[in-house]
Amino acid sequence: MNKRTVARPESGYRALFEHVSDGLLVVDPGTGAVRDANARFVSMCGFDRDHLVGRRLDGLLEDSRPEAPVRELRAAAREDGATVEWRLRRRDSGAFWAELTASLVDLDGEGCVLTTVRDVTERKRRRDELGRFEELVEHVPTGIFRAKYDPDGTFIEANPTMVDLFDAGSKGDLLATPVAGIYDDADDRRTFFEALTEQDVVTEKLRLQTLSGDTFWGLVTVCRFESAEGEMYVDGAIKDVTETREHQQLLEERNERLELLNRIVRHDIRNDMQLVQGMAALLDDVSDETDEPHLETIRTRTEHVIELTDLMGELMDTLVNESGEDLEPTTLSFVLDREVREAASSYPDATIRTRGNVPLVEVMANDMLRSVFRNLLNNAVQHSDRAEPTVDVSAEVQDDEVLVRVADDGPGIDPDRRETVFGKGEKGIDSEGTGLGLYLVYTLVDRYGGDVWIEDNEPRGSVFTVRLRLA
Repeated sequence: MNKRTVARPESGYRALFEHVSDGLLVVDPGTGAVRDANARFVSMCGFDRDHLVGRRLDGLLEDSRPEAPVRELRAAAREDGATVEWRLRRRDSGAFWAELTASLVDLDGEGCVLTTVRDVTERKRRRDELGRFEELVEHVPTGIFRAKYDPDGTFIEANPTMVDLFDAGSKGDLLATPVAGIYDDADDRRTFFEALTEQDVVTEKLRLQTLSGDTFWGLVTVCRFESAEGEMYVDGAIKDVTETREHQQLLEERNERLELLNRIVRHDIRNDMQLVQGMAALLDDVSDETDEPHLETIRTRTEHVIELTDLMGELMDTLVNESGEDLEPTTLSFVLDREVREAASSYPDATIRTRGNVPLVEVMANDMLRSVFRNLLNNAVQHSDRAEPTVDVSAEVQDDEVLVRVADDGPGIDPDRRETVFGKGEKGIDSEGTGLGLYLVYTLVDRYGGDVWIEDNEPRGSVFTVRLRLA
């Protein structure tokens, strides 16, 4: 850059110098001392003019570099439009990023470096954030792309994950690929773009195709926007969800098989056993005493199979709907009181009662909560070694939970077995139970976000405690 001569009539020069919207510094090219500073620069740094004039330029930098600033500024002045970025000190509040543009000029016959100073702290912050964002886009394990809002157009930009996702030999190969080429089904492509005409953001699971012809399931999210020039574009993200999709299909198939088995167990087998139960009752009228043991065996086993079909049906209902999405506020006292009454009716030789008032609270559960308490009450009676067992039920609120206790006066459960009794098929010695009741209890309570455990009762027996979340 050629050295320019600036006439310095005091009034004209000072008026121009002070009214420029940018900060201005006049620097001695030899010593690096500040000769003058305008009001805008004084406002930027907080130092008054008297403090600045005569101060070396490197003294204004956050990181002092003797001689280097002057050399950089002189070099920038020799190149048209060249700039430097420095962190300059502020008097009261740290430092700020400044962009400096320099020119070699003569003022009253003296050579100097006239420097324009702009505060670019916010711009640099945004640029740094954009840089970090671009780095994130480059490394995120999700395909990110930009394309024209045209299914027959090509990609404009794509990150490395997109290149890998579509098995492209290079980024250039992918950018040369029509957007329409990544859809495995043309109808899916048409439906997706139709949805995008009505919504700014669309998310769909689509079957996509790589450049090598392989297919995969992608979770595609695309947002439509208009540029400042009026051009329509889309930015999008694609995540490979093939494994998730296949897993979901396996779950759906499993659930269909469980529902079929559920219908067979609950209807076909249960109906047949109820017929056997009715026929056994008719035989009571025509049998003699020698037939009674055989009829008792038929009645007992029939009742056992009917109980088993009911329990299996409830267990399969739980497995099919194990996501927990159907949980809702459920009135504890209504469910618990009803199950206590029904258990007392089913076991007339047992004393089954509620101790104290059941709190009037709602817990997060569903209709299957009744199975939790019914199985615990049945378990307490069926496993008792007494002719007339006693079962006490109580409940209390603790913070945001409620504890329900089912205490019996039976033989108790060995501490070594208290974890295993909730496992599949576990049952006590000589037990007539199905071995699935307590497993169902554990499965349901766990699904409700609660817990169940066993403690000793005093003077004998066990206490099953169920902890449930308040709604």
